[in-house]
Amino acid sequence: MVPYVLFGALAACSAAAADDPDTEESQDAISISNLYRVARGTIDRSKVDPANPWAQKDLALGEENRLPAEDAEFAEIAKLVNRFQDHARKESNAPKLERAFHAKSHACTLGSLQIDPAELAPAARVGLFAEAASYPTWVRFSNGVGQKQSDRKLDMRGFAIKIMGVRGARIVTTPGDETATTQDFLLANQDVGPASDVRHMMAFGEAMMGAKDSGTILGKIDNLIQAGSFLTRDENVRIVDFLANRALDKTKKVGSLLGDTYSTGAPNALGLEAGSAETARAKAAFKLVVKTGVLSGNRCVPVSAAPSTTDVAFLRNDLEKHFAGDTVCADVFVQMQENPRTEPIEDVSVPWLTKLTKVGRITFEKRNLDAADVVAARERCDDFSFRPWHTIDAHRPLGNVMRARRVVLPSSASFRDAERKEPTP
Repeated sequence: MVPYVLFGALAACSAAAADDPDTEESQDAISISNLYRVARGTIDRSKVDPANPWAQKDLALGEENRLPAEDAEFAEIAKLVNRFQDHARKESNAPKLERAFHAKSHACTLGSLQIDPAELAPAARVGLFAEAASYPTWVRFSNGVGQKQSDRKLDMRGFAIKIMGVRGARIVTTPGDETATTQDFLLANQDVGPASDVRHMMAFGEAMMGAKDSGTILGKIDNLIQAGSFLTRDENVRIVDFLANRALDKTKKVGSLLGDTYSTGAPNALGLEAGSAETARAKAAFKLVVKTGVLSGNRCVPVSAAPSTTDVAFLRNDLEKHFAGDTVCADVFVQMQENPRTEPIEDVSVPWLTKLTKVGRITFEKRNLDAADVVAARERCDDFSFRPWHTIDAHRPLGNVMRARRVVLPSSASFRDAERKEPTP
């Protein structure tokens, strides 16, 4: 959510599909075959994408590269994302506009985040990670695409975090940010984005929106392949690789939201140099990574489950079972940028391979997800605007994907008339 929240183009425009498994499986079989046919083998993700205009400059640790006309481009992308929302509503015959990304919520509930920065280097104990503390934290479990579809279909999974009561000077994007105390992180179950930069992500989303509706997302992709255009171009080879070898693989293998690893995909600052909080170079950069599970003693143990071949809501049903009978948990890690060439800020298609440092754990008390009070809390939580620019200065989002989100996500929230006021502890 592309991470990551994916601000992924995979989520930009999904297909309206009937839930007939025989139809879906036959269509998907053709599309999967074609997808692998053009995947072109193993993609070298150790280097930046030569088609990414933001990544063609050597940068220092924590440094960004802002293109001269990017603000105008981001404003146009915001309009395009609103078109995605409207298109998804019409295509699925939904009664109202949904989120542009991560429309289907499986649970949205309050937990407790315990921060323990003991394993971090002293210089990295900044902002949220400055000291041991406990924070009430909303978490939204979701699918990735922009409409509510079967859990069996090609998709990403989301884990959005809204931490409350975080102290520090704040970045102000929309009215109310100056007095809020929330710190948001948007994570998805991929450590890279579908494309290397926001421009190529949105180009893919627009191509998907124009593809003929064959009943599934894979069917749309198949149409793009058969047309011999978008997905067969050299500049889009990372998108094909992502879909064939990452998103499709996890969709078919991982059957529980409590047995996966989630990443912000795009980085945040870990402290800023002197200057404007809007533009100062970051002292360090990090990605947040979360590993979910259920508590066993002092270990957060991932749930191992295969996807259901018959249940269109198996992810929600799995959550219901574990929330009712277990203590659901999520271990929280920081992944630091150590080399700006091998861990670029401006190219989210290159995975960071640096070690994960544990900084905390989110835990949830046992609860019945269908209880009236829990449902009411979920409805309130689902209406929140989760965005990485709900942040303190020290953790300013970094890179072109994050900078685009600063414009796009408030526009998307406003377009669907989401609640604008940030919650308090």
